[in-house]
Amino acid sequence: MKQIWFKPTGWIYLPVNAMGFLITLLAIVFMLPVCTAVFRNGHSLSDDLYQVFVYGTCTAFWLKWIAEKTSDQKINQK
Repeated sequence: MKQIWFKPTGWIYLPVNAMGFLITLLAIVFMLPVCTAVFRNGHSLSDDLYQVFVYGTCTAFWLKWIAEKTSDQKINQK
């Protein structure tokens, strides 16, 4: 039986299992030092946003991919 880690609600996926919470926490923990380093060494807001965008979109992509693969497929198929 497949375990469901995330539940789709609109455009986002909410974690409903311990593994879903762990994956979400890991994504947040990964982005914290990235944002801290970028904002500490940045020269302007636009430079900071360009640098955070690269890491943020990659992290969001992998988080969404994992959430799609581990969510309830019956809800996704209409």
